Parts: sequence; structure tokens; C-alpha cells
Amino acid sequence: MIVKGSLLKQRREQLGISQGQLAEGICHQSMVSRVEKRGHITSMTVLKALCMRLHIDISQVAELTTENHVQLSYVRELVECFEYKQAKKILESTSFMQNMEDMVMPEFHLLKAICYSECGEPQKALHFLQMAMSGTLHTQTGLLIEIFNEMGGVWIRLNELDSANDCLERCLNLINSLPEAKAETLKLVIVKVYRRKAELAVALKRYTEAIEWVDQAMSVLPKVNAYHELVRLQKIKIESAEELDQQSEKKEAMLLAYAAGLFSQDQKLEEGTRHYRSEMDSK
Repeated sequence: MIVKGSLLKQRREQLGISQGQLAEGICHQSMVSRVEKRGHITSMTVLKALCMRLHIDISQVAELTTENHVQLSYVRELVECFEYKQAKKILESTSFMQNMEDMVMPEFHLLKAICYSECGEPQKALHFLQMAMSGTLHTQTGLLIEIFNEMGGVWIRLNELDSANDCLERCLNLINSLPEAKAETLKLVIVKVYRRKAELAVALKRYTEAIEWVDQAMSVLPKVNAYHELVRLQKIKIESAEELDQQSEKKEAMLLAYAAGLFSQDQKLEEGTRHYRSEMDSK
């Protein structure tokens, strides 16, 4: 059976687990390696088990199925597109937790924390972040960075800026310790940390520093499917440039935000950035 082995590998690396950890109790590690490299597997039973452990819908990696279960990978996509209420509703449903493997529980708690934070419930967010932290292995560097980064965001919301800075510095230390190949797979995670540092700089009224962090984030932003993050970054730059009376930088950021919304094929994002065009035309 032909499958998308690269997607299995991407999801495994997103969770920060080894091929051996994924294979344990299901198949030999060499089979996981072969599937990821060659995109071929003979056992549907093994493929289903691997997908269940990774909490990814089998229909994402193989064509020969009619199953359509909502998985964490789909919830993550909703979160990336700012659909927090919809994601929160799925995460809170009792049926969603069925058959969830222990190794994806930290990600479950992380996503739940993000939804609560974005829906105005920071204390609940902190609770789930602690739960996420308690279940995360030291080898799951990507998840650790995401957890500390989200903690930093919650502390910014609560105006506990020293605590926010401590969390974000831990993120940067973890990022600096990453091998080059691993850093490449975690580009979007790294971008979010830099964006959070920019948000902290804005909260501290350090607008020049905020723009520097935005520019650093833009330098590593993935080329595809990162429109929502791009818009977030440019909104920070627009606010900071306005405070510094840097009108050319502000206009450039507005143009980038508008273009990202236009090309995103996301109606909400396009509507949310359309006003930048009229603002630019009026100047």
C-alpha cells in the first residue's frame, strides 16, 4: 500500500518521539523507518495503529479508507487558523478523548491551554499547561518550546512580564540547543517564540526591539501555509511603527498583512486585513 510516509515522519517529529517509541508494541523500528523513507506498507493494521498512536487521521496518509475521525492534527490546524472556539468545542467533547494514546496527551493539554487562553480564560490555560508539562519527555524539545512559549503568552495577558520573560528565555535556550536539522523542522515553532518576544517588547513599550523580533521571525518564517502567523507579525510591526512614527515601515507592514490575507484563501483572514488597503490608499 502506498502511503505518505513524509507526513508520518512530520507528525512524529512534531511530537518529538523517536521511531522506536512510535513502533513500540506495534512493529519493528525498521518498519517505521521504511514507511517514512519509501512510503510503502503492507499491513493496514499496523498503519492504523501507528496513526492512532500519532493521533493523525489515517485518511491523511492513505487513500484506501473511508474513516474520518477528528484528530489532534486537525485541531492543531484549527488553532493555527485562529478557530479557537471550534477547536475548544472538539477538545471538550467526551468522545474525543477515546483511544487517545498517552504520548499525545501533552499536545492535547497544550492545545486546550491555547484555546482557553485565546478565549479569555488564562487561569484555566495555566492549569492545562502544567498538565502538558508534567507529561512531556525531555526529548520532546518541540513540545517543550511550545509549552513554555504559551506560558509566556499567558503571563503577558496577565501582565506578569517578568514571568513571561523567564518562560521565553527558556524557549530561546532550547532553540539555541537544537541541531540544525531539528531546527529546520521546527521553524514555525521558532517563529512563534520570536513573535511572542515581540509581544513582550510591546508590553514593555520597547517598540524598536519589537520590530527587531518581528524581522527575526520573518527571516525564518516558512514560505508556505504561514499566512496567519505572517499577519500576526505584521500587526505587531504596524503598532510599533505607529508608536515610533515610522510611516514607511508601517505602510510596508500593512501591505504585507493585506497581501497575506488576500492570498490565504481564508475568508476570515482576508476580511480582517482588507481595511489595510483602504488605509494605504487614503495616505
